[in-house]
Amino acid sequence: MPQAALTQASLTNVLGHLVADTPSAAIPPAILERARVSLLHNLAVGLVGRARPSMAHVLAKSFWGVPAEASLLRDGTRVSLEAAAFANAALMNARSQDDTHPGSTSHPGSPTMGAALAVAEVTGASGAEFLVATVLGYEVLCRIGRDFDERFTERGFRAAAMLGGFGAVGASARLMRLSGTQTAHALGLMANLSGGLAQVWREGSAEAPLQLGFAARNGVSAARAASCGAGAAEFALEGPAGFYRAFADTSAPPVEALAGCGQTWHFDEVTVTPYTVCAILQGPVGALLDVLEAHGVTAESVSAIDLALSPYEAAYPGIDFTGPYASSIATKMSAQFSLALAAVDGRVTLDGLDRVNDATVLALSRLVRVTPAPDMAPRLCRITVQLRDGRCLQRAVDVPVGRPSFDDVARFARTLAPEIGAEVSAVNRLVEAVATLDRAADLGAVIAAAVACGGR
Repeated sequence: MPQAALTQASLTNVLGHLVADTPSAAIPPAILERARVSLLHNLAVGLVGRARPSMAHVLAKSFWGVPAEASLLRDGTRVSLEAAAFANAALMNARSQDDTHPGSTSHPGSPTMGAALAVAEVTGASGAEFLVATVLGYEVLCRIGRDFDERFTERGFRAAAMLGGFGAVGASARLMRLSGTQTAHALGLMANLSGGLAQVWREGSAEAPLQLGFAARNGVSAARAASCGAGAAEFALEGPAGFYRAFADTSAPPVEALAGCGQTWHFDEVTVTPYTVCAILQGPVGALLDVLEAHGVTAESVSAIDLALSPYEAAYPGIDFTGPYASSIATKMSAQFSLALAAVDGRVTLDGLDRVNDATVLALSRLVRVTPAPDMAPRLCRITVQLRDGRCLQRAVDVPVGRPSFDDVARFARTLAPEIGAEVSAVNRLVEAVATLDRAADLGAVIAAAVACGGR
């Protein structure tokens, strides 16, 4: 980047002042409603994740437990602020069913909300302040990520892990009442703490939720450091030896990061995930289930399945993967396994994704082909099912899935009550706490309701 270009306001400075100086009233009510939808969804799928062992929970209680500042959603234990952000973010991502932002290939909710819940509890922020901080955290994350997310992936990085800390910084800085300059420094510090590799999808290894947990923890630490006077390079993101140069191997200036800044809100692009598989596979799984049900077709009748995805998504690590599968981390990313499981079971569950040696599922998975389609936009797809009797069934997804109303996501949360291990009445209390959060004096009711949902 020419030195002259660095005389303009840096991206950290622009976004830092966006976080610090945006009046709460400037955020449209519809965007705040999307934040409530994502919060309830992320909490519900996170609470289901408590049924599984969690290294994040062990680490939070064993190594970072003191001082007792904020609550773990898993069981209510009070641990340090950073530990709570870490463990709660990892919990929300345990099923890979937390919300997503296609434009930055990220899961903004886990790190941003994991951090915001912990910081809001410590600072005594109101529900309305929490929602505003969350929206601003998402905005920072999505803007920093959307120009070069595909380049991150091409170089072997996991964009969701690399970007998550910026969302945590944005939300934390707002709740800590940092100035615009302090927030800019916190974002610069976070650029030095970012990381996360996509090798996890190649091997089906266990660190995927921990990556987003570390992002949340590092974001809180960066905000705290800036609040104490720590500084960072002004052009830590777009400078000639900055974040984009290091992780995307580019000197091109970010353009989408600044487009409509302060006028348009990226939360409007965020989607939630109804199925416990990779966000890229939400549309394909739903389309396959719909077409099989509509025609009364069983898995035994299928001779081939062709899935057309955008070239970027077809090549995304782990998507076009035929095994062998080490764990549900690998199967939930694999189009072959996920679609075969959906056809065999008529649904996709976390227990089903554990069946890495199921002969019936594996046999059908070998009949699934992933095809890159240059005309296909991200999060859209076309699925073609060839039947043994010669018929060919096709279904296209023309609109990204995952834009429910609050009432829709409340119904979804209630259906998860058995998996959460909670009575529906307990889930209803959580729904009510989130629904009225904008009028709440603090986050106490939300946290208590979450912990009370069958705490383990």
